[in-house]
Amino acid sequence: MTAFFLSVAGFCAVYFVVLCVYARQLVAQSWIWLFFALVCLGNVLFRWLHARTPGKVSLFWLIQIHTLSFLGMAVLMASGLAVASGMHPKAKGQPEYAIVLGAGLKPDGSLSKTLKQRLDTALDFAAKSPETRFILSGGYDRRGQRTEAEVMAEYLMKQGLPKKRLLLEVQSKNTYENMVYSYALLHRVNNEDYPVFIEAEGRWVLLTTPDPDVVAVISSDFHLYRASAILEAQCDIQALGVPAPSDRVLFMHYLARESIALLKDKYFGRLNKRQSRERK
Repeated sequence: MTAFFLSVAGFCAVYFVVLCVYARQLVAQSWIWLFFALVCLGNVLFRWLHARTPGKVSLFWLIQIHTLSFLGMAVLMASGLAVASGMHPKAKGQPEYAIVLGAGLKPDGSLSKTLKQRLDTALDFAAKSPETRFILSGGYDRRGQRTEAEVMAEYLMKQGLPKKRLLLEVQSKNTYENMVYSYALLHRVNNEDYPVFIEAEGRWVLLTTPDPDVVAVISSDFHLYRASAILEAQCDIQALGVPAPSDRVLFMHYLARESIALLKDKYFGRLNKRQSRERK
């Protein structure tokens, strides 16, 4: 048991160093690998204390600590399997709308590698689906100077994608807001571009256009499961996942981070289906 925990702690510590060296900076949430290492070292410490002073650290508490640690690992692995299951969706089609999720900007305000990969995937999808309009979702960067959506739009237009095919959602700060705010924008545009009023019972009533049944979601492969699940649960729209490639060295970190985020969203009820809205 001691060898197992020491091995896991060593792996987590080494991977943390690899992340820092490879990215040449602290990667977002990279501290989780140090946390994992400390948890494993804590188990080793308790085993050592139990062997030295069994009166102070009883077998009962040692078993409880090991059980909680293994339970946490099992839950995280189950969440990771769910995330991995959505990485390569097989659905195909040419939906009316596609949501492209932001991924942060570099300190100088330019595209990060992850965001560029998502946008290049969007360009490929645009060529295959010429009628699709793209909702670019992403709020202000950490400096509060420019929104991710604005930078995304500039890049896509430079690559030849017409401005008329782009819609900008500039408020969101996380995946949940990405999906909910993008749907709100989609619904508004869908009903305000060509408003139709009829007279009923002495007053004018706006006829609402049915929202689309399917919307494409363009994001990194590791991100698709959670983003699609939130859209389907909160907005009652089928998500057609379009995966963008992710960095292979950073992939394990992305997978771990996404697994934790999935558990958090599940806890806050963001993956629970709302009552289906009435389609007119």
